[in-house]
Amino acid sequence: MSSRRRLAVGLLSVAALAIAWPVLGDATLAALLLVQVASPMDSGPLYRVTGAPQRETVTFPGGGRTMVATLYRSPGRGAGIGVILVHGVNETGKDDERIVWLADLLARSGFTVLTPDFLGFKSLTLRSSDVEELVASIRYLVGRLQGVPQERVGLIGFSYGAGPTIIAAADARVRDRVRFVVSFGGYYDLTNVITFITTGYYEFGVIHGRITPNEYVRWIFLRYNLGLIPATRDRTILQEIAEAKASNFNVDADPLATTLSPEGHATYDLLVNRDPGRVPDLIGNLGANIREQIRFLSPARVMGQFQGRLFVVHSDPDEFMPLTESLRLAAALEERGNVHLAVLRTFEHVRPSFPSLTVGNFLRVYVPEGGKLFWLVFDLLRQRRGGWWT
Repeated sequence: MSSRRRLAVGLLSVAALAIAWPVLGDATLAALLLVQVASPMDSGPLYRVTGAPQRETVTFPGGGRTMVATLYRSPGRGAGIGVILVHGVNETGKDDERIVWLADLLARSGFTVLTPDFLGFKSLTLRSSDVEELVASIRYLVGRLQGVPQERVGLIGFSYGAGPTIIAAADARVRDRVRFVVSFGGYYDLTNVITFITTGYYEFGVIHGRITPNEYVRWIFLRYNLGLIPATRDRTILQEIAEAKASNFNVDADPLATTLSPEGHATYDLLVNRDPGRVPDLIGNLGANIREQIRFLSPARVMGQFQGRLFVVHSDPDEFMPLTESLRLAAALEERGNVHLAVLRTFEHVRPSFPSLTVGNFLRVYVPEGGKLFWLVFDLLRQRRGGWWT
């Protein structure tokens, strides 16, 4: 072999290694993250090969108030893409132990992670102001990423928090700064969610069916949305009904419901309805403000403006949110192709739920589910570098 050929082969080998090395590194990191996911809240092998991220409490204006957040910085020299972790509907907000654990994992994996407290979600309600707070969070994180291309910001939302997350990512003020969004157990249209919660009915294309509605979810959903009821007296009565029903589904709330105003009673009628065919008319009987909130907080209205990569993750089965809603989300971007759909059978809604490790479960569950989880995590990690092979 001539010296020129040896030089050419050597250069090609170096180039191939330069391309393959980051990919192999992310594949290894994805495998380590899978071990962590299988043992949530525990330290694992990833903790032994990475340093603890730096944490900083930060504040910035958003939604007409001063927002408080925790910023997690990677201890290594990762690409530094920013990620906003949306805590969803829970009273502990950014300090929820699951959010802290996940933010720590993401930072150890090379992301710069921002976990804001969202006022609506912390007060167990869905509000249009959540979108404004998310937009402000995107703007803040973009400004904090020194030396990183501004468009490299991602968002991760869970359950009811995923809807406002997608809507904010599609907002004209920030959509060109969003690289990706993860919707885990999220939804496409709140009307479909209401139908599922109250009647158990779901459908999308050739898929349709009905389950027994989860009564606890029915009344917790009312509690989440009490802030939309305009009359203080109606809110008080409906809260009493929701709390009583959540504790004992067999409580007869009809006598108390008769004291509601016509608008308040329309809400009660919708919640106790069992007929999916009546849902559109019952929603039509609600107050204009509630109908507008249902429309505004539905990602269906903004999917045409969404520009990033969408990760759509859903458990199957899921008694809290119909799988068909995530299928709708993925189908909305199918023609564009920039979507990763993962339907997982090792989660219950958004919580890991792994069966006992037997030979049968290993072959039937762990192997196929592990493959899906690996490609999901690997694809997400590659977003730090701009895509799969960048």
